[in-house]
Amino acid sequence: MNKLLEKCPVCEGGFFIKKIECEKCHTQIKGEFSLPVVQPYDEEIMNFIKVFIFTEGSIRQTEKILNCSYPKVKNLLKKTKAALGLDTTVQEEEIDILDLLDKGEIDVDEALEKMKKA
Repeated sequence: MNKLLEKCPVCEGGFFIKKIECEKCHTQIKGEFSLPVVQPYDEEIMNFIKVFIFTEGSIRQTEKILNCSYPKVKNLLKKTKAALGLDTTVQEEEIDILDLLDKGEIDVDEALEKMKKA
């Protein structure tokens, strides 16, 4: 498949979708459909993705490059998975608990207890 163009190469006008077709049964739906708005990931997540790929998935190396703790790296990994739609089980509460742990506002035992309740 070709890459989706964002603007018309002739006049730079916007696009809309006129026809959608099922790749399996070839059912077609015609009309005027707006293009989905793609939200860019926030800077923190993009930076994490770049570093994590650079370190080939090494959490220890990621910690060193980002100058942060293990819980922070795990938290960033969970946020990234959620942003990419890969982890539907991540709850905002779990992320908040990991943030508190990373900031030193709670200890590991408190974090584990809060995770059990989450």
